[in-house]
Amino acid sequence: MKWFERFRYRTFSQTVSVEELLVEVFRKTIHLSSALTVVFAEHWYTPTIVAIVAITLLYCISESFRMRGYELGIIAHITRYASRARDKGRFVLGPLTLATGVLAALLFFPMHTAKIAIFALAFGDGLASLIGKRFGKIHLAFFKDKTVAGSLTCFVAVFLSSFAVSGKFWKSLVLGIAGACIEMLPLKDYDNLLIPVAIGFLALLLHA
Repeated sequence: MKWFERFRYRTFSQTVSVEELLVEVFRKTIHLSSALTVVFAEHWYTPTIVAIVAITLLYCISESFRMRGYELGIIAHITRYASRARDKGRFVLGPLTLATGVLAALLFFPMHTAKIAIFALAFGDGLASLIGKRFGKIHLAFFKDKTVAGSLTCFVAVFLSSFAVSGKFWKSLVLGIAGACIEMLPLKDYDNLLIPVAIGFLALLLHA
């Protein structure tokens, strides 16, 4: 198995196992797919809101059953596979905070601003974790679980997605910096709530 260890060492971050990275890819694929809610909401706003609420409630029911030792079909299987080590034996908050963050953006902001907020969550936070685990060898001084590569990725992703929606360079630059600063904070799954709400309100203030 030495060849496999050499492959893992060369191909992945020294601090991340292949299994961890695969789980993270699966998790962040779900994360990135949250950007599709904007597409649905633009055409079918109310059904999209209802669908997000229904899926969120179903997830909460599934997790409640799972905590009691009863698995509710494919939802529980997906949750168990996608959960991180810190989530083992606990109610997995990630999907709940992700859905709530998307829902908050759609309810609080006009569609133009909601796009910026949801894209910041989907692409900024989603890609930051993937790139950070793959290439992140330099950690931030104050937040040891965050990497320079991950934070830079978040900045670029939020900046580019905001610019794609607004077409305003300097305002998108500010949003990118704000997104990276929020992503640096040790918020765990709660960044799924703070990023879309904070970026959305900032975008409104900037008229981005």
